Amino acid sequence: MIPSFAGRCAAIALPAICLFAAVSSTAAADLKLLFLGDHGHHKPAARFAQLQPVLAARGIELTYTEKVGDLNRKSLAKYGALVIYANIDELPAAEEAALLEYVAEGGGLVALHCASFCFRNSPKYVELVGAQFKSHGTGRVVTAIVGGSHPVMQGFGGFSSWDETYVHDKHNEAGRVVLEARKEGERNEPWTWIRTQGKGRVFYTAWGHDERTWGHKGFHNLVERGIRWAVGDDPGKAGPYLENAIDSYVPRMTEPRTDVDLFEYLPAKVPFYPEGGARKGDGAWNRMQIPLPPEESLKHYVHPDEFELRLFAAEPDIGKALAMTWDARGRLWLCESTDYPNNLQTPGQGND
Repeated sequence: MIPSFAGRCAAIALPAICLFAAVSSTAAADLKLLFLGDHGHHKPAARFAQLQPVLAARGIELTYTEKVGDLNRKSLAKYGALVIYANIDELPAAEEAALLEYVAEGGGLVALHCASFCFRNSPKYVELVGAQFKSHGTGRVVTAIVGGSHPVMQGFGGFSSWDETYVHDKHNEAGRVVLEARKEGERNEPWTWIRTQGKGRVFYTAWGHDERTWGHKGFHNLVERGIRWAVGDDPGKAGPYLENAIDSYVPRMTEPRTDVDLFEYLPAKVPFYPEGGARKGDGAWNRMQIPLPPEESLKHYVHPDEFELRLFAAEPDIGKALAMTWDARGRLWLCESTDYPNNLQTPGQGND
């Protein structure tokens, strides 16, 4: 007998997917951001190429530049936020003033990874970001959510990726809320945070050394959340993200039924090959269960209660099915056996 799960099958698939899948894409760009990179070893242009199409599908348009001169009042006014992923040493006084004014008047700043070691000549920029990079190792990074009640983190369960293990100094805790932390020895190292300055908002995360993190769906989700918060939008539009959500999803199962017929057994001559010795004497091992009618067999199944169990095929249409699989067209293929294992036939004359 082959059972079929039908009827309410979609009810179990939908919740599992929604735990981590983003909501539907936006056709036209709702948000426009300027992305500042450089020619440094972090390869911002290549990382931009990874992120840009992901955010474009989410209604967020990124424009790439490597010109610090674009940080002027007229240029910045075109964008809801500035994204920085660069190691540029000098921030000229005019651009510093324009950036600080832009944020104070309501513009957003999204600082990613090495942005915390950018513009080292500007203490005001370091204060704006919230801290400065000091040192790092490398390895698999796992963070703890410490700001789960903040709107940026609601529905975000975190992720892990190979990255640089940033340690920061020159911390500016004014207006800052830490959202993620990484274990550094005996202390928690701030890893992702937000700040408010004037009417503006700053989002920073230490994630993002190379293509491994920039290609991670968890990073995409986190950055979208940070962007939306920085421009005053709803971070929840990014959709929930829980790493390995399907693997951790445990459905509620049906209770075993009590109105079932008991199994009955008959003696049977079946092969039995115990480890390291001869076959044992008569006993429970050489009995076989008497098959139940399909309708009665259905009562013995325990299954996720979001499913409905229906009979798909039974004897005499099938018999002794050993394996089954579904193809791309939704057809079920069965491997059946008539002879195996007890009725060996002459080679070429078998019925399997």
